[in-house]
Amino acid sequence: MPKIYLNERDRLKDRISAWMYGQMKKKQITQQRLAKELCITQQAFSQKLKRCQFSIDEFMVIVNIMDPEADELMWLIGRGRV
Repeated sequence: MPKIYLNERDRLKDRISAWMYGQMKKKQITQQRLAKELCITQQAFSQKLKRCQFSIDEFMVIVNIMDPEADELMWLIGRGRV
């Protein structure tokens, strides 16, 4: 049964988290590396990832490291398909 979202924000948070987990695995980027780039602990990064609670600045650092294609970014924000 598909997951039902009460609002667009929750759907977007799930989409971003799933994308981040996938990119980390695909590109072999560790939580430790991303945490270091954000100047936080690995444990703090893990909690932020689980809840998808990144600031815009933090998210931009992560996106720059993961270097997604344009169509991935459009999919991520719900404006396209991958």
